[in-house]
Amino acid sequence: MEQSDRLRYDFISRRDVPFFEKMFAVDDVKMFYVLTEEHSRNISLFVDYIIQSQADHTSLNYKISLFDNTPIGFIGGELQHDFVTRNVAWNVSYVILPKYRNLGYATEALIFFTNKIKDYSISSAFLDISTLNVESEKVAEKAGYIKNHVYGHLDPQHEELDFLFHWEKKLHSQRDIYFVTGITAFNQKDYSKAEVFFTKAIAEKYEGGPNTDALCYSNLGMACSGSHKYGKAFQCLKKAQSLGLTNASIEKELNWLKIYKGLY
Repeated sequence: MEQSDRLRYDFISRRDVPFFEKMFAVDDVKMFYVLTEEHSRNISLFVDYIIQSQADHTSLNYKISLFDNTPIGFIGGELQHDFVTRNVAWNVSYVILPKYRNLGYATEALIFFTNKIKDYSISSAFLDISTLNVESEKVAEKAGYIKNHVYGHLDPQHEELDFLFHWEKKLHSQRDIYFVTGITAFNQKDYSKAEVFFTKAIAEKYEGGPNTDALCYSNLGMACSGSHKYGKAFQCLKKAQSLGLTNASIEKELNWLKIYKGLY
């Protein structure tokens, strides 16, 4: 169970089938969350799908409740190929029951969920919002999503939704993704792979955040040293120092390269 200011969030279980049946019986819910025809006919199958996809690590989903355990909605995201960027992204959707709308709960839930998925190395998230759904547009904007005025689409199976626009949010820069992948490879002692991804990180434009050029060069140097590319390791570590980064690990590695490899 997770919490935000006024709400609690619980993973979905089979016990939630009656609530989901009640929620998706509401006429306008399809404006917020579009089910497949099979799932529309059998909500129990939809709940099973959610549970299984979460077990498969392809989605993250929460039942939204008040602190008195009254369920008021649902929010979830599924990993899909974004048709705009062609990259894997979180396709986010949510539902709040009518009785609890216009109280800020949807915005709070979307902010909570967006912050939660930042824990994963996926660079972006998006919502597809109908032009008829003005309230959801306001929620997305408050949660930091930006409307893509160029890309949109119609859902041929749900023409009543009108035109759907992409609302997008960047969760991590591409540099951050490459850097984390490099760290993972380094920790697994796959130094060649780490070198590739730290090099890719450096090539990406720095847009703020913790993974500065200096830190990238420092880690690249360590990876090169691990794969016995000592000359390149020395150059990268000295570059990190020239950019203002110095610490015990860099000093120790440079000292080792000086003593055992004759690099100054």
